[in-house]
Amino acid sequence: MPFFTSQGATLHYQTWGHGLPLFFIHPPAMGAATFQQQQKLSRDYKVVFMDARGHGFSNNGKGTLSVSEWALDLYHLADELGVKKVVLCGYSSGGSVALEFALNWPERTAGVVTVGGFPEVCTTLLEREFDTGIWLAQKEWMGVLAKILSYSNAHTTSHRQAIADTIQRSHAPLVKSLYESGLHYTCTHRLSQLQVPLLLIYGMRDWYVHYYQYLFYKYASHAPIDVVMVEKVGHQVPTLQPNEYNAIVHRFAAVLNNKTGI
Repeated sequence: MPFFTSQGATLHYQTWGHGLPLFFIHPPAMGAATFQQQQKLSRDYKVVFMDARGHGFSNNGKGTLSVSEWALDLYHLADELGVKKVVLCGYSSGGSVALEFALNWPERTAGVVTVGGFPEVCTTLLEREFDTGIWLAQKEWMGVLAKILSYSNAHTTSHRQAIADTIQRSHAPLVKSLYESGLHYTCTHRLSQLQVPLLLIYGMRDWYVHYYQYLFYKYASHAPIDVVMVEKVGHQVPTLQPNEYNAIVHRFAAVLNNKTGI
């Protein structure tokens, strides 16, 4: 089980395959187990998962976790793996981490993929989702959070159990910290600095975050943007529609691969 050190934390990661690196970034609490079904992409690319500090098998480090700290941890992981450029694939508020990385280190970014992503939280329903996560983590009701997230994100018993085990293993104060950071994070007015290709994936039933694509179009004026709507699914595109999600990411990465020659 490989680990590396970043900002005083010992962090767990996994890699498969070779080629253009795809870094998958999980939502709060869920850990790298979220992306179990994305391992198949390693047939053509280098697939990389990491447990954020205080999540899964990663330790707590100095006891803090924010969007910007996680982005820096990923930067250090890229150094650890010796890769020059990465494709950042963020799920839900993991997309905020992907955007923060791309804005801080454009020279290390080949492209960004978000699923149900947003550059800030400015709608009531999304804000309430964050508030619920913060409340459950503050109460240290990780068993409740594990049940909610594992059942809403997995078709199979084994995947459901892997997600639940990760959440149960995670450190409630750091999960709370990440939820709070994600709630208050905004990069909307920095999106004009983004120049790498941006792929926005939304579930057709994930209507309460569809609004955010318009913020990307309005403010990310220098980035090539593509939007893909996936039918018969809400927020959980990578976990409940993995074949379609993998195919979409594969096509996006193939174009980038031809451009970068990595």
